[in-house]
Amino acid sequence: MRYSTAGFPFSRRLGRCCLIGFLLSGGGCLPVMKDYAGHRVFNPMYLFYLEWGLRDKWQKPDEVITALELPPSAVVADIGAGGGYFTEKFSAAVGPSGRVYATDVQEVMIKRLGKRVGRRGLGNVSVVRGGFHDTMLPESCCDLAFFSSVYKEIDARISYMRNVRRILKPGGRVAILEYRRDVDAPGPEPGSRLAQEQVIDEMQSAGFVLLKSLDFLPREYFLVFGAAP
Repeated sequence: MRYSTAGFPFSRRLGRCCLIGFLLSGGGCLPVMKDYAGHRVFNPMYLFYLEWGLRDKWQKPDEVITALELPPSAVVADIGAGGGYFTEKFSAAVGPSGRVYATDVQEVMIKRLGKRVGRRGLGNVSVVRGGFHDTMLPESCCDLAFFSSVYKEIDARISYMRNVRRILKPGGRVAILEYRRDVDAPGPEPGSRLAQEQVIDEMQSAGFVLLKSLDFLPREYFLVFGAAP
């Protein structure tokens, strides 16, 4: 396994210990979530886990993107993009005539996204500092708003998702990936995982309808919504 601890105030030895504790006990070394500006967010100490090669095996990003059937030159908002794992894959999928907005609320993530965009030459990616209550993206700019293990971290989810409706083009969609509560695997603390039914109910309250539910991911449910008429 390869991971980087550059920019974080802990040694490689501690990083390896945290990895072992994380994998064996679901976050036994350091909390997976932390307080940031009065909100609960993903702990950047575990960014290396998000970039671990084994993630491709259980999250199946290529299959996820294929299932979304993005139109040519699509515009995608990768909300809570973290280190840019999905951002880079969306960048390749939409091509040079498409666009990806990679957003996050944490300074460390914004810096990591910027470095990834520059290092990989992702010319169709724009890094945007998002807000806790708003995406900070232009109105009617996106064909897809994508949330990978991020939806649960939003405080006022119904209000936030109403704002997400504003950034969607006509026919635009929202895709949400979240850990299932009955899966015993490294990831979010069990108490923070949301039932699929709760997400569907909240999205309906925000003005969306469920278009499809996909079950090919071993750890997560995968829901796709469209704006209600």
